[in-house]
Amino acid sequence: MSRTLLPLLLLSGATLIAGDPAKDLPKFQGGDVQKYWTDACARCHGVNGNGRDNSGKSLPDAGFDFTDSRKANKKKDSDWVKVTMQGKDKMPAFKDKMTEADAQKMITEIVRKFAAKR
Repeated sequence: MSRTLLPLLLLSGATLIAGDPAKDLPKFQGGDVQKYWTDACARCHGVNGNGRDNSGKSLPDAGFDFTDSRKANKKKDSDWVKVTMQGKDKMPAFKDKMTEADAQKMITEIVRKFAAKR
């Protein structure tokens, strides 16, 4: 292996390990799910649940558009809780940030209401 390739491989491996998008997110301490949505989830899903910033531009790591009621309402709450806890694709796992009961509360009080507004 060349002398320049090894450091590059080591660096890229460190980047992958350090690349946990949920790592810097706060733990949910119970209570205000709207505040936690704004602090943690809106980074990718947008404040309004559509994956866009306030100017309407798609967020860099745009998540599922919860305002698309046709797609969102096909999912069961248990599906959303599972994705929240375990992660999927770009969505980080929140199993170390909240309980399943907290995730269910988030789905009921925040996520489901985005699809209902349409």
